[in-house]
Amino acid sequence: MAVLAGGCTRGADEVETGAAAPVAADGATAADGSTSGNGGTQAPGEQAPAAGDFGDLKGVCGPGDASGATAQGVTDDAIQVGTIADPGFIGRPGLNQEIFDAAEVFTSWCNDAGGINGRKIEDVERDAKLTEYKQRITESCQEDFMLVGSGGVFDETGQEERLRCMLPEIPGFQVSPEARASELSVSPIPAAIDELQVGLFRYLEDEFPGSTDRVGFLTGNIGSLVFVDAQAQDAAKELGWTSVYQAQYNSTGEASWTPFAEALSSDKVEGVVYTGEPENLAKLLQAMADIGYEPKWVLAGTNVIDQGFIEVGGAAVNNVYAVASIVPPFLAADNPATQQYMDLFAEYLPDGKDQALLGYQAFSGWLLFATAVKECGSDVTRTCVYEAARGITDWTGGGLNAATNPGKNEGPDCMMVVEATPKGFVVPDDFKPTDGLFSCSKDNIIKLTGDYGSGTTLESVGKSIDDLE
Repeated sequence: MAVLAGGCTRGADEVETGAAAPVAADGATAADGSTSGNGGTQAPGEQAPAAGDFGDLKGVCGPGDASGATAQGVTDDAIQVGTIADPGFIGRPGLNQEIFDAAEVFTSWCNDAGGINGRKIEDVERDAKLTEYKQRITESCQEDFMLVGSGGVFDETGQEERLRCMLPEIPGFQVSPEARASELSVSPIPAAIDELQVGLFRYLEDEFPGSTDRVGFLTGNIGSLVFVDAQAQDAAKELGWTSVYQAQYNSTGEASWTPFAEALSSDKVEGVVYTGEPENLAKLLQAMADIGYEPKWVLAGTNVIDQGFIEVGGAAVNNVYAVASIVPPFLAADNPATQQYMDLFAEYLPDGKDQALLGYQAFSGWLLFATAVKECGSDVTRTCVYEAARGITDWTGGGLNAATNPGKNEGPDCMMVVEATPKGFVVPDDFKPTDGLFSCSKDNIIKLTGDYGSGTTLESVGKSIDDLE
């Protein structure tokens, strides 16, 4: 269910919009050739990560003698890439700002460490403002080497254009089936269209016996969210759950959430599967509390693991559960990679959104990109970097996320359950990890039987992999 994050996260209060602008840092390394990279928060006696190390990834960034104008966007000194997100959407200013924040922190840190084999990264923020995804793809086609760490709510609108110009991507997240199953794309945390992570589903049916006999599904009324909701309904049916309520709401918000709360209560819904933006869910929970209705559980997307959700929902945030394949920030003390991510924000972007999990996912994509580029040495071509990324079959983002197989587009079968409470987020006491912080099982992945379309292919736009430079 990590892909529910594609349904939007709560926006920041302010966002700068307008033309795309480079955000990479040109900072030099320290006089001794290294930087702390951890904000100075390591425990007494603990050695700080070496410059260019992240988590258990060693030397992912660093100096070198790479040279040559080997591809579009690549020079002796730099690699220009693009990142797409939607913070300029006027309906929710700051939407998914963490995508841009993660890009800025990564490029600043990596460039301070020496770049990738000596080439600095120049990232161009391309604000799709929700409805301009295709336009940003067209611009990137003309200027960038690749797309890295992107995430757009309407990502289905630019896939044909991206493949026509043979622009590979390593996304932060993908939403639509056209994007998720498209070619020339390697995701750090894949989300296939024909399967779903159901570890949280199984947890809820075990912890709340009988509640799955009366389940309600509520989703925003845009195609990408309807698609994710359909996947959830498909999985629930295969697990033997009974749906007694299905509805769609206005994705930009409702004047009143009371009618939805009353309908759920009237239909005696005991468990709610919610797909969409966290702030809307917070308002729905408040409407439920106002009429004295409280379901046994609400299954929400990973995007609710954001302090902003609790700030809006307040005391109404009860019995809300999400699944995480990324170690969330409240567990940073138990996971060095998570702590290092937060330390880098403290060093390079103190006011950035370091709590939203989509940022962690995007950062994992940046690490995957850097790993692939490093392997190519001076020969940084789209063919080399794309094939190097596809060759990675065991990936944790240095410890940020549960193990995935980017090369085969296989998501994690490990997960953890996170509960939202008015005081913050917790892992329930009755959640039993089997591997570190995660519970791992092949049963956490279920094959779906619904027809969700297909991804965009090179053949469909008259291209082949041989056309990649």
